[in-house]
Parts: sequence; C-alpha cells; structure tokens
Amino acid sequence: MLHLAGVIHEIPWLAKLTKLLLIPALGFSLWDQTLGIKNRLITLFLAALLFSWFGDLLLMNTADPSFFLYGLVCFLIAQLCYSYFFYTIMGQEKISFSWLLFFPVVIYYAVLISWLGPQLGGMKIPVMVYGAIISVMLLLALHQLYMPAVCAGRLFVLGAVFFVISDTTLAINKFSAPFPHAVLIIILTYGLAQFFLTHGALQYILREKSRHSLF
Repeated sequence: MLHLAGVIHEIPWLAKLTKLLLIPALGFSLWDQTLGIKNRLITLFLAALLFSWFGDLLLMNTADPSFFLYGLVCFLIAQLCYSYFFYTIMGQEKISFSWLLFFPVVIYYAVLISWLGPQLGGMKIPVMVYGAIISVMLLLALHQLYMPAVCAGRLFVLGAVFFVISDTTLAINKFSAPFPHAVLIIILTYGLAQFFLTHGALQYILREKSRHSLF
C-alpha cells in the first residue's frame, strides 16, 4: 500500500524504497518459516525471488534503455526457476500433462506476439523468448490445480495468472498502446502475483514436511 501511495502521489523516494523492500520481505518470510526444513524447492523458489528482485532493480532505471533488456533477462531466469519449481511438483505429485490446458496458453501467446510483433523493433526476439518462457510457467502452474493440496494449487494458479496479466500490461503499455493507470495495474498485479506464489509455496512446503514427518 505504501508503494502504491508513492506511485499515485508521485513520491519517487517512497516508490523506489518500498519497491526494493517488496521481494526481500516475501523472501525473508518464506526463509524464516521454513528454517530447518530440507527441501530443494525452498532454494529454487528463493532463487526465483532473487532474480525477480534483480529485475526490479534494473527496471527502475528508465534512463538507459539497455537496463530494460537486462531486467528482462533477470525475470526470464526467474520464470525458468518458477517453471522448474512447478515441474518438480508435478513429478512429486504424479500430475500428468494436460492438452486441455496447453491450447489456451498457446493461443494467448500467439495472439500477444501477433499483436505486439510489428511494434517491437529490435526487442522482438527478447520479448518473444520471454513470452514463451512465461507461457510455459503459466502452463505448468495451471497443472497445479490437479494437486492434492488444493489450496496451494489455487494460490499457484492465481499467482501465475496475475504475473501474466502484469507482464502483458507492461508489454502493451511500453510497445503498443500506452494508457492511463497502466503502471498501477502492473504494480498491483505483480505484487499480488509474487504474494500468491510465495504463499502457495509456503503452504505446499509445510504440507510436505507434515506429510513426511508422519513416517
């Protein structure tokens, strides 16, 4: 809320300071509540948050266009970490691949790239690659609906969907059709995405600990 207030009321120091604290706060919360638990998913998820934070830092520098590309690379690595996180859970929970989920995601990606493609210029390849990776993340996250931990699965889906909404809005606003209040939508959906993903990860990891402690 403080970050949104800084953006709405155009208080740069407040907006920048609070933006830098969002991801570390989530990362510390996950680390603190899973302290002592040996699970590679924790490391994987913290890595995703770390690269997200690096991306936030780089995207704050709007004066140099090259920083947008560097930020995109950091978020691409974060999406790869999230994707592997969900892929690992699919293996643990024996969740089969669903073509029913595959086609809507492919349609989303095709429509977005067809729309943005002619306006991307030199950023076409990086944006296409990032779009493909975040689409894979979304697809794997949607599969978490089939997991036994229903609440965690729903949180993962919410987080992934909000992440896609945030990045799609950012891409449209930057490359296609800038519109009022786009920044607020980007920030709000991004914050919700990271919160839901982290909360889902925490619930799943703690559930796994409880399940294995019974044996």
